[in-house]
Amino acid sequence: MVSKPVGLTDAKIRGLKAPAEGQVEIKDAIVPGLRLRVGASGARTFLLRKRVAGVVRNITIGRYSDRFGLMDARKKARIVLSDIEAGGDPYQHVPKPTRGAAAGTLRGMWPDYRAAKADRRSIAEIERVFNRHILPTFGDRMPETITRAEITRFIDSIALETPVMARGVLGQFSSFYGWALPRLDRLQFNPCRDAGRPPPPKARDRVLEVREVGLLWNILGEEGPPFGPAIKLLLLTGQRRNEVFSADRSEFDFETRLWTIPASRSKNGVAHLVPLSEPVVELLKGIWTLSDNDKLLASRGDTQTGPSGFSKTMARLRRAMTTQVGRETAHWTLHDLRRTVATGLQRLGVRLEVTEAVLNHISGSRAGIVGVYQRHNYFEEKRAALEAWSEEVVKLGTCHPLDPDLPPVRQRRSSDTMVSLGKARGGGAKRLGATAHYGSADQRPCEPD
Repeated sequence: MVSKPVGLTDAKIRGLKAPAEGQVEIKDAIVPGLRLRVGASGARTFLLRKRVAGVVRNITIGRYSDRFGLMDARKKARIVLSDIEAGGDPYQHVPKPTRGAAAGTLRGMWPDYRAAKADRRSIAEIERVFNRHILPTFGDRMPETITRAEITRFIDSIALETPVMARGVLGQFSSFYGWALPRLDRLQFNPCRDAGRPPPPKARDRVLEVREVGLLWNILGEEGPPFGPAIKLLLLTGQRRNEVFSADRSEFDFETRLWTIPASRSKNGVAHLVPLSEPVVELLKGIWTLSDNDKLLASRGDTQTGPSGFSKTMARLRRAMTTQVGRETAHWTLHDLRRTVATGLQRLGVRLEVTEAVLNHISGSRAGIVGVYQRHNYFEEKRAALEAWSEEVVKLGTCHPLDPDLPPVRQRRSSDTMVSLGKARGGGAKRLGATAHYGSADQRPCEPD
């Protein structure tokens, strides 16, 4: 529907109501052929209707906004009319699709920002944060229009469920603004700088008790692949979750019994050599038989990535632990296994600097001036420490078998599997995943809890 020519003003344009459906066009009384089209969505677009070479053309002039008002539209329309009268291209002034900083929106700038960060070891995490959190919420907004109050509400909504993730999202968003600031003339400051920030999480100190370590070892035997073997690998080596779940098979050498975590996958950017104890070698050989993928633990849908489903798995393992202990146990995470390994090594008499070398910590005894001049890598000491710890874990699994009268870790089992699990539980030291899988363990009497 087209109205009669109207003396348009910016105030009138801002006050126009969107039609219930379709769109309406309002003729400008000043510039011939200039019209304002208002859609049901509320979008206001200037266009120029002009006969060119005998054919009526609709030439888009631009979207009405604070940056492109009525005077800008009239000026541009006059230029296009002048070009048409001179025989020029009527579309040479029409906005063309752009990308990068010129695209205006955060989503349009994302490809350039990603390219600028492509060489970062954290690029996968940057992509995950943007694709999962930032782009769905702010992707179609211009960065300079997003306020710190909006960002605060956005971060607060994430913090309700995952405070640590909320701080990570705010950090990634702030890094984007630091990159965008010199590229956007209208962006005067980084709105993330003064946005509300969730308090830092309290330092965790959860360490699994001796009995819990033995029970967990047996629970993981019933959990099965991929999480059962993978978390056993975490428990035996003390390495980080992503270093295990994103590992490639090419990193492992059975002949030298060595796992080389490349610098590109190590958190501190330093390549890490992890000696493989005999239980770890046997565990890896078992994983090898599950598939022939290049990844040590590939997901079902994508052989190039590790498995997903950590939340459900951890809930199942914690529930099984509570059932076996007979009381509510303190909450624990996969990262707490790393602290448990460190504590266990100290209990076995391993020196602190060797424990830090096992964990690939560049801190404490290996930080500062000591780290500069002390270049010993403690490789043989690490091998002895991990051999002793693996022996200890297997022994604890023997000392703390699962109660055969309690339900299995995973309920969806075939009848034959259920029978074999029951027999294994009743066998004490012959329990699946403990000494029956790796050979006889140290026969020293079990230490009291």
